[in-house]
Amino acid sequence: MNRFKRLSPFLGGFAAIAVLTLLLIIYTLTRPVPMAGTKNITVDVVYEDGGTDHYQLTTEARYLLDALKTIPNLTIEGTTTEELGLMVTSINGRQADYKTDGAYWAILCDGEPCSYGVSQQAIKDGERYTFQYTPAGGKGGTS
Repeated sequence: MNRFKRLSPFLGGFAAIAVLTLLLIIYTLTRPVPMAGTKNITVDVVYEDGGTDHYQLTTEARYLLDALKTIPNLTIEGTTTEELGLMVTSINGRQADYKTDGAYWAILCDGEPCSYGVSQQAIKDGERYTFQYTPAGGKGGTS
């Protein structure tokens, strides 16, 4: 019995290292991988009133936010954190602030919710991104 008590801290440490290693492997296999080179993408913005803006662009950017910054008539504002990047609260002066009224800008990639926020979403040639105003309690993607 004493033998197991002495081994117990070592086994716990080994188990913790094994779990961390597994999580690192999973992250490495599933993280967004940016595509190098020129990409043609489409960006749509769907506002609360159903109005839309449509943008086509050719970009060398690797992440969605960097591509959006090159669109002349598009303004995106929000709050930035180191962990999550930009949390979009306003597009072209139209607010959707979760802290204020529960609404948010959902980000869709080819009609499906993006897996990452606008700062971390790797872009690929031919993809269509939609920023959808989503009222409190609505369904959408990640902002």
